[in-house]
Amino acid sequence: MSRSRFRARMRVVLAAAVCTATLSAVTPAVAQPTEPVVGSSVADLVGSVAASQSEVDRLELEVGSLREAVNQALVDLHDAQAGAEQARQGVIVARAELDETQSSIEQAQARLDEISRSAYRRTATQPAVTTLAGEDASADSLDRQTYLRTNAEKERAAIDRLDRLRTEQANRESQLRLARDLAERREADATARESEARSAIEDNSRRIAETTAERDRLVAERDSAQEQLDEVRNDAAATNAAQQGQQEQRQTDAARKQAENDAIAAAEARKAAEEEAATAEQAQADADAAAERAARDRAAAEAAARELAAAEQAADAEERERRQAAEAEAQEAARVAAEEAAAAEAEAAARAEARERAEAEARERARQDEQAQAYRDAATAAAVTAAAAVIAESQPDHTELANPYPPVSDEESAPADIAAVQNPVADEEIAEEPALVIPDSSESSESSGSTGESTDVTTLPTIDTIEDVTDEAAGQLTGDRAATIESVIARAQSQIGVPYAWGGGNANGPTQGIRDGGVADANGDYNKIGFDCSGLVLYAFAGAGIALPHFTGYQYNHGEKIDPSQMERGDLIFYGPNGNHHVAIYLGDGMMIEAPNSGSHVQTTPVRWSGMAPHAVRLI
Repeated sequence: MSRSRFRARMRVVLAAAVCTATLSAVTPAVAQPTEPVVGSSVADLVGSVAASQSEVDRLELEVGSLREAVNQALVDLHDAQAGAEQARQGVIVARAELDETQSSIEQAQARLDEISRSAYRRTATQPAVTTLAGEDASADSLDRQTYLRTNAEKERAAIDRLDRLRTEQANRESQLRLARDLAERREADATARESEARSAIEDNSRRIAETTAERDRLVAERDSAQEQLDEVRNDAAATNAAQQGQQEQRQTDAARKQAENDAIAAAEARKAAEEEAATAEQAQADADAAAERAARDRAAAEAAARELAAAEQAADAEERERRQAAEAEAQEAARVAAEEAAAAEAEAAARAEARERAEAEARERARQDEQAQAYRDAATAAAVTAAAAVIAESQPDHTELANPYPPVSDEESAPADIAAVQNPVADEEIAEEPALVIPDSSESSESSGSTGESTDVTTLPTIDTIEDVTDEAAGQLTGDRAATIESVIARAQSQIGVPYAWGGGNANGPTQGIRDGGVADANGDYNKIGFDCSGLVLYAFAGAGIALPHFTGYQYNHGEKIDPSQMERGDLIFYGPNGNHHVAIYLGDGMMIEAPNSGSHVQTTPVRWSGMAPHAVRLI
């Protein structure tokens, strides 16, 4: 190619580059998204949605409070029923003590009668006959007088004992009356508590239905406001999109005009390039002459190449000789290498065998460790089950209102097993093993020569408190705090997806819920096996040997109260001023596990800070 033609092509390329640079220099102004142009209705709608949601949250907590009020009534009812049974058993004990005293009186009276009959028989001989009988008769008379004096002392002692026993009988009768009075009071209290529980279920069910209806109305308003807000935002977005489209069209027109101007400039550039091409033809002629000179130079180069080829052949022969010698050396090296490889292979086989043995030993150790871990896990699971069983056995059927114990008037029935007191703070009289005390008769006992065999106090049978049950259940378990916390959380998480059932859940797992004639019935709680919020917490912590009452307000009074900002994994989160609305278990990272409300199920949710109680509670 001639030098002139080369220059012409370079000018064409440069012209094209100039056109491209010109086009790229015109950067279109991209329209920036603008905020939707709307009126104050957006702010109003946003405020309406937020206010409705806040009110919905408040009503849900109120519904929780109404449900937990029923749980409280049920816990108080069962404690009152347990107290009545304790008092009934006190009546049985007092009756047995009275019967024992009556038997002692009868025995003492029989002994006194026997002393009297014996004395009468020994004094049956007339004094005149005795006088006529002589000295022997006088000696017999002296012995008889001694006998009578001794019998008189025994008779006085027997009479004193009989008097003391009759006093003790009066005391026992007083104790029996006190025991019956206490039993009747507690039975009346239990009856009143049952009436309160039934009334709470009825009244709270009505209020729950009303509150739920209000909640549903607010949810509908919130959803409607949200739909309107979405429509306003969509309209604003459409308007903004139209404005942006117009702006983009104007930018497109400007770009097209610029392209036309660039095309004119490109045509002028081509014309200049054609003129340059003519000049390039002359340059080509000059290049042809240069090509002839280059041909002569090539001929000379080919002659030099032939000489070089001859020299290369001589070098190849010498290279072959060197190669043969190298091959011989390589064969010898290969033989040596083979011998070394065989030795290395044998050593590698030995190492592989040793490695296989080590791996087999490691697998066996791993199997043994796995088996040991399985045994430990099984032992832990058994201990957890045992601890939960201890707690479950101590607690009454939470959803049952009927009294499981005989009436206090039935003194013939054998003592029944009494459920533990779930709220010892409110039931101190039951929890502290009350005694029935009557006026002290120690003075009369002392004056009559009492031996101290009698007692003036009847102690009621002991009832375990929820703390006693915890102490017993905790004895089934071992493990550090971290492991215990994780076992509680694992136990709760194992129930994720289990339905919500108002009143459901005990230490052994989910149970049937309460029939309320309202919202719970509408959601089928009474026909579901599941948990409510306090039932889920009760179940989770039973696996750690911690017994809790089935009411959030009483659960709030256990453990250590802490600031919610200091919560740790496994702590309890309460809602309501006294923790009596709702409870959940904190999982960490802003999450908790709970049984929220009727129609839902056990689930993991973000922590809700609205309506939270002043304190969280740490049980472990």
